[in-house]
Amino acid sequence: RSSPCRRPSRRSASSARGAEHEAAPDCLLGLLPGFDAVENRVWEALSLRYEIELTSETRYADLLVFGDFGTRHWDFQGRKVYLTGENMVPDFDQCDLAFSPVEIPGDRRAVRLPYYAQVLKEAKPFLRAPGYKADPCLDRPAFCSFVSSNPTCRMRNRIFKSLHRKKPVASGGTLFNTTGTKIDDKMAFLRRARFNLACENSRSPGYVTEKLVDAIHACAVPIYWGAPDVGRDFDPRCLINISDYADLDEATEAILRVDQDEAARRRILEAPVFLGNAAPECMSPQHLLAPLTDLLESRSPARRHPRVRRLHEHIRASRHSLSYKFEKFLCKLEAKLWRHGLRG
Repeated sequence: RSSPCRRPSRRSASSARGAEHEAAPDCLLGLLPGFDAVENRVWEALSLRYEIELTSETRYADLLVFGDFGTRHWDFQGRKVYLTGENMVPDFDQCDLAFSPVEIPGDRRAVRLPYYAQVLKEAKPFLRAPGYKADPCLDRPAFCSFVSSNPTCRMRNRIFKSLHRKKPVASGGTLFNTTGTKIDDKMAFLRRARFNLACENSRSPGYVTEKLVDAIHACAVPIYWGAPDVGRDFDPRCLINISDYADLDEATEAILRVDQDEAARRRILEAPVFLGNAAPECMSPQHLLAPLTDLLESRSPARRHPRVRRLHEHIRASRHSLSYKFEKFLCKLEAKLWRHGLRG
């Protein structure tokens, strides 16, 4: 997925787009299949400073935005920006600037942009007004919801099973499904339950996805497992963090106690979502505009060394290959046995 952006001369832009265009834009942004160049944070930030126009003429571009899939960006030698919501460490042999959940302290090329901050249009719906009450969310028929299709996170599987053994969890995804079918409307499904299992695919700093904000948006108490620094943006009082407990048994018992305590659930649901009840800095367009401006106006493209990258490759590298593969095999086997009725 790639999208090229250029700040062309008047002559080159006029030639590319036709003689009827008298003036060139500040930035010419092309759209390639699979990537929405307009509905993303990079476009929003650039729009604050530059006039941008879409083009399919990639040879005119001096800024290319690319993601995790495809290799078409390998041929581009100008300035490149890597944009990902995946748990991926930027590879600066392939880009000049990276917006990703993974932060590299001291490296201005690596700009922290958690996935939740990429998908949320604005923070306003998550800011608590004075006197906010969660009364409509307290009396719901279902105990807890869970929606997932990826079976390969062992900890998430264990969390689900630990809780489900004590009190039935409504699972509407393909993983550990208990509803008999895959749900069509995730948010409607989440709004039927008092809690939601909001567990990430892996545990790494900065890797906070839509799972947590979906639970909060549905006014369900989030049962969270994932980023160890989730409290960097989110108020710890607005969720139940599995990592705060000594083990799963202790966490499960704590969740069941909260379920029986309406006042405790109310405190969680009415707590500020973000620290200081303010939008996190990473959601500000200026957070992206400053490094983009620096790249466009002060830096030259780096040399390229293209290579195929695997998702979450730094996590794979931290484990012995056979151990990693065996664990994933067991997770998939566990999910398959569940579908066949073996649910121990």
